Amino acid sequence: MKKLFLPALLATWIAGSTMPAHASVMVRLSTNQMVDASDSIVRGKILEVWTEEDARVVVWTRAQREVNQVLKGDSNRKKYILDQMGGTFGGSQSFVSGRAHFSVGEEGIFFLENMKSGRTMTIGLSQGKYTLRLDPHSRQTIVQRYAPPRGKAYDHRFIPLPPKGEEVVTLDDLVDSIETRLATGWDGKAIPGTSLERLTRINGLEVTR
Repeated sequence: MKKLFLPALLATWIAGSTMPAHASVMVRLSTNQMVDASDSIVRGKILEVWTEEDARVVVWTRAQREVNQVLKGDSNRKKYILDQMGGTFGGSQSFVSGRAHFSVGEEGIFFLENMKSGRTMTIGLSQGKYTLRLDPHSRQTIVQRYAPPRGKAYDHRFIPLPPKGEEVVTLDDLVDSIETRLATGWDGKAIPGTSLERLTRINGLEVTR
């Protein structure tokens, strides 16, 4: 099996982002930064997952997702095809550290960026995907970000619950944070992985220097 290893930010740069080619670690983004950098933010369910190989023999995992709620972006759009570099296709396998994983039936909140290549990807790889779960203790719907260990199959039904003592984020809290930031608006500050020109364009503001 042919294997290709790609650092997280390098993989995103190859896909059409403005990230520097020499970067090799994932830059942590705040919720506000992800809201500002997203072309769209939606709640939806994964309907289908498959892999494809591009002309550079890089494997991509693709997922079709229906839209149930639009928090930012085109309110008329009902489906998206999400792309993440990495996965297995035939005899080829690509590894991308920190990439988002998908499984059929998974419901979540997705922070999305429209790439220059025409693909739609989650902001900050796995950072831009929150899976909805039912907390068995509080009986509330919570959200989790999770990337499985390398080589382990992904199934959203078996994501481990947050360890005891770790802060639990509810769906309502996340949606409130998103809506609050959208109401406040981008503050004009730079965000790793994107350009000021793009931030200005998607947020409809002028940058003051």
